[in-house]
Amino acid sequence: MSESPATLPGHKPNPELLSAALQLLSEVGTVVASTTELRPVLEVLVRRSSELLGADEGSIKVLGPEPSAAEATARTMVRSMDRHGVGSWPRPISDSVMGWLLARHRPLVTPDLTADADFSGLRGMQTHVRAVLAVPLVVDNRITGFLAVTRREPGRQWSADEIQLLGIVAGNSAVMIEQARLRAEAEEKKQIEAERDRMERDLRLARDIQMGLVPSEPMSAGPWDVHGRLEPARQVGGDYYDYFPIGGDRIAVAIADVSGKGVPASLLMSNCEATLRAFCDGARPIPEAIRSVNRRMSLTSSGGKFVTLFYAEIDPSAGRMRFCNAGHNYPLLRRADGTLEELRTGGLLIGLFPEAEYEMGDVAFGHDDAVLLYSDGLSEAMNLRNEEYGEERLFALWKSLVGVSAADAMARVFDDIGRHRGSAAQSDDMTAVILAPRRA
Repeated sequence: MSESPATLPGHKPNPELLSAALQLLSEVGTVVASTTELRPVLEVLVRRSSELLGADEGSIKVLGPEPSAAEATARTMVRSMDRHGVGSWPRPISDSVMGWLLARHRPLVTPDLTADADFSGLRGMQTHVRAVLAVPLVVDNRITGFLAVTRREPGRQWSADEIQLLGIVAGNSAVMIEQARLRAEAEEKKQIEAERDRMERDLRLARDIQMGLVPSEPMSAGPWDVHGRLEPARQVGGDYYDYFPIGGDRIAVAIADVSGKGVPASLLMSNCEATLRAFCDGARPIPEAIRSVNRRMSLTSSGGKFVTLFYAEIDPSAGRMRFCNAGHNYPLLRRADGTLEELRTGGLLIGLFPEAEYEMGDVAFGHDDAVLLYSDGLSEAMNLRNEEYGEERLFALWKSLVGVSAADAMARVFDDIGRHRGSAAQSDDMTAVILAPRRA
């Protein structure tokens, strides 16, 4: 048994009290060996110390690892127990006693803390902590906390045997408490790492779901090439794009964005993709098809989740684009001369109102025309100064890309946004679809 810093020179402990102290330490050791949690160790210690010394309450304050003097009390973890259940000390008292022990490195013995000259700042305070016996917990010459017993009524005179007993208990339990604290911290760290690993797995699953929904290759359609690109943010959202033939030489093009993040958003987008493919087959009028998509999504989405969607059918032989915009960013139709038109006609967001009605837009789409579909992750990309890339910059860039192939135009759009963003983290998915005249 190591010598306690709280022992009184020249005083021999009462044999009965010494035997009781050894029994207490044995109980604490048993608890330490049986659990990785800190609280059970502390509760046994304070309960048995209170019983042995006839105190109303026992209390332990355990500091964090190697605190500085300035922050020692602020990082205290309190464990208290009295005969009426678990309690706690008022913060001024806890801080004052901890500070006193850190400064003096010896037991605090007082019949009335609020009347003690060393604690003038506590004078007259109404508190259940009056008579106090507190001894420091010391590990490797470093105070790691303290063990205290108290009485609610002032006037208790703590005997030399009682001071010696609490010193022996504190001196021999400090290492066990520190070990229990380190084990508890290690277990907490392990749980945090396991939760982080679980979240990473969920994110990878969400990304896999998300990327599995979109076309993996460009498509040729009449005189145009169609390219799509989706760059998920770390916190995966629900961006989606699609293009596919719908009979004859006609093609369908779509882009969508689900509200929310992570696996739930990806699963909802998976449902949206399947629903879109089921109803938007080129056989139904576009307003009817989008109404069907909305009704189905209204039944399956929950918690106010919604989808913004743009869907278009392009007929090269007729030179027409028919479309419906359900709350999505307006795609930019670029004429051969560089003139831009926003494709706005449509209706409300998908999934919120089952009986919503939708309109169809119908515009000329010639062989030299091109269109850019994009999500708000492009226009709202932020740099380190929290400045958005902005729609005006995107419009100007798209207007300047007349005569550029779909593949090159896509690369230049994402490169320009990347230069704007710099080293700032990507905060949202970035998705675009470009349909442009095929270049030799």
